[in-house]
Amino acid sequence: MNVNNRDIESIPKFLHNGGEMGWMIGNKDWKDHPLGIPENWPLSLKLAVSSMLKTAFPNFILWGEEHYCFYNDAYRPSLGKDGKHPIILGQRFEEAFPELVHTLLKEIKNVWHTGDPTWHENQLVSIFRNGKMEDVYWTFSYSVLIGDNEETEGILITCIETTDAVNNLKQLQESESQLAFAIDAAELGAWDFNPLLDTFKGNDRLMEWLGIPKGKAVKLENALKAIVPEDIDRVLGSIKKALIGLNNGKFSDTFSIRNDMTNKVRIVRAKGRVRFNNAQEPVHFNGTLQDVSEQVRYEKKLKLANAQIKKQEQHFRDIVFKAPVGIAIFKGRDLVNIMANNAMLKFVDRDANNFVGKKLFEAMPEVRGTVSHLFEEVFNKQKPTRGTEFQVSIKRDGEIENTYFNFIIQPITFFAGEVVEVMLVTNEVTDFVEAKNALAENESQFRKHMQHSPIAMAILRGKELKIEMANNRMLSHLWNREWEEVEGKRLVEVFPELTNQKYLDELQYVLSTGNGVKSNASKAVINSGGIEKEFFLDYHYLPLSEIDGTISGVIVTATDVTDQVLSRKRLENFTKELESQVDLRTKLLLESNDKLQDSVAKLEIANEELQSFAYVSSHDLQEPLRKIQMYSSVIMENEVERLTDKGKNHFDKISFAASRMRILIDDLLTFSRSNDDITKYESIDLNDVLAQVLEESNSIIEQSNAKVTVEKLPEIEAILFQMRQVFSNLLNNAIKFSRKNVAPEISIRASEVVSNQLSKLNLNQNKKYFAIQVEDNGIGLPKGTEGKIFEVFQRLHGKHEYEGTGIGLAIVKKIISNHKGMVTTKSEEGIGTTFTVILPEKHS
Repeated sequence: MNVNNRDIESIPKFLHNGGEMGWMIGNKDWKDHPLGIPENWPLSLKLAVSSMLKTAFPNFILWGEEHYCFYNDAYRPSLGKDGKHPIILGQRFEEAFPELVHTLLKEIKNVWHTGDPTWHENQLVSIFRNGKMEDVYWTFSYSVLIGDNEETEGILITCIETTDAVNNLKQLQESESQLAFAIDAAELGAWDFNPLLDTFKGNDRLMEWLGIPKGKAVKLENALKAIVPEDIDRVLGSIKKALIGLNNGKFSDTFSIRNDMTNKVRIVRAKGRVRFNNAQEPVHFNGTLQDVSEQVRYEKKLKLANAQIKKQEQHFRDIVFKAPVGIAIFKGRDLVNIMANNAMLKFVDRDANNFVGKKLFEAMPEVRGTVSHLFEEVFNKQKPTRGTEFQVSIKRDGEIENTYFNFIIQPITFFAGEVVEVMLVTNEVTDFVEAKNALAENESQFRKHMQHSPIAMAILRGKELKIEMANNRMLSHLWNREWEEVEGKRLVEVFPELTNQKYLDELQYVLSTGNGVKSNASKAVINSGGIEKEFFLDYHYLPLSEIDGTISGVIVTATDVTDQVLSRKRLENFTKELESQVDLRTKLLLESNDKLQDSVAKLEIANEELQSFAYVSSHDLQEPLRKIQMYSSVIMENEVERLTDKGKNHFDKISFAASRMRILIDDLLTFSRSNDDITKYESIDLNDVLAQVLEESNSIIEQSNAKVTVEKLPEIEAILFQMRQVFSNLLNNAIKFSRKNVAPEISIRASEVVSNQLSKLNLNQNKKYFAIQVEDNGIGLPKGTEGKIFEVFQRLHGKHEYEGTGIGLAIVKKIISNHKGMVTTKSEEGIGTTFTVILPEKHS
């Protein structure tokens, strides 16, 4: 049927280019059909029908729970010339194919409810066509179609008729059977049976198999006794059919026989034929038996193997479509996609309708410039190409994303020396690549930190313990080697003296088990410049794991505690010597103790007097001071108009003096209470402390236009409120003593005190100290006055020129002394002053 342009314009657009069946569907009267007119069909049905009509492969659709029938031009010839076409279009399956209701409907419903696809190859399905029932062979599959509600709404049947192929195969098998009969005749058992005389004769081989004396004619009944009981009824039935002329008198069967004398069982294949006279009476029944025992056993194994192969083939198909890697097949240099599994469709963010059957670069134009040369290489070289962590930009959710893939493009079909089809197998590794890049960046940062760590550190890689990295502390202090001397070498190669020490075995233990090893004050002997040197080390071996969990190396951290160990040993020796003098010293100690008790009593009295002073300061002194300030404020608010200018001036001086008196009392209280209180020591972050002080001093900073720059400060053990007092006093001091018309610039920074400076400063060399510097650009100090500013009530300027009590820096010094630290100052008059506060990291 020819369909012109005018006919096409009369049908819905989704049926265009759908061939004759598209035209017939569009022109069928659907008004009274349960599905309604095509324009109102669900989108999922329109897409399914459109896709079916446009494929050149026979397709059939059953839609809805009533299974309404649709098919394309390629399927139509299978319905015959005088059969169901076009009557069944839109009919229910039960009405269209009543002859298949009892054979295929159950499978259709099972696919509908489970969603699992099915596959049949060369399956006999008898249908009514060309005016009669015909035996037709098919290769077909059932799979579900998803509706607009994401539930099963239809079944897609993809099929092809294989009747001619099956019949040709049967003829070929018959020819092969006859050829095998002729070839194997030399080793066959032959028989001849005369039905009229009931005499059975066989050649020597056959008679031996049956356990009958050679050359003797017997009745058929006696010959058949050799057939095993489980086969006898079937064989007798086949013989009777041949004797009455069924199948042109041909007889063929496979069964087992047993020789009662030897008890040997054979499986034989019998082939024979009955000859009839003119009266159609059987006169001769002859043929051959072939011992097929081994062949049958082999065939059983072969059938089992074939069944297993088919099962594995179906399993493979399932694996392909459910595989977590993307798999797609493209045809021709145009790269038309003919198959894509679920993972591939997910990777490319396309549905099957927009990818399968489309040219790759039409479906995904954004990847042409990146991957086209890869496919060209496969077609030209006829060899696979691979890529790992290959970057390609893909459009997903309307946006271009940078993605990474591992892939192989494999040629799979050739014709006339040319590649016809290629398979793409790929897996997205975007998350892995991004994680690896982040890991590499983190590892780089770790190595930088590790390189500058004050603790000796090294990385050893592999079972050979090759030196991959060693920081400056490890190289200079413990190993006494340059990096060039050890880089990439085995640890035992650099330090052969470790062979007889425990460390190599412990490192191998970490590699094999993944468990760390830790030890303290362990003795190690290392050859340095030809001289063996003893170290005592605190060390820790930790495993280095790869992404897959395997242990690939060991990270080594070591701290030299030789001085501590030797000191401890000297202390132990000293203790033994000391014990001998204990008795001698005991008497002196008792005498000193008595004196100490007197001192303690005096100290308690002093403390009580100090507490009394604090009480008087906070209550007895402050109470009248508050009243002076209160009544002065009342007079200034209510009586100010009655006062002369001189009287007002006197009241201003009274208020100023009272304010100074309150500040003086507060500072005296702070100074008296700034003693060490060990119960308040805690680990504090000086950055947080300084941030609080800056927040509290925000108004004075803004009023003075001060610029405060802060570098990172350490964490130490200290009394929190006293550290806040120190920063507050130093900051306020820097702002207060600024130069006129010059905005204050204050810098606060910290650094670790190097070990060779500790002894010069008379500090504990076994502790770690930090130097915190507060530098300003203020008026500076006159030369020679640097030490006086830390004395109580010490002022270098007039009280009207710079307000204050002269106690602030004395409080700073007392707090720092309580913390076992020290404070110094360096100043140049007219340039500025730098206060340096030195504090231990740990209080104990």
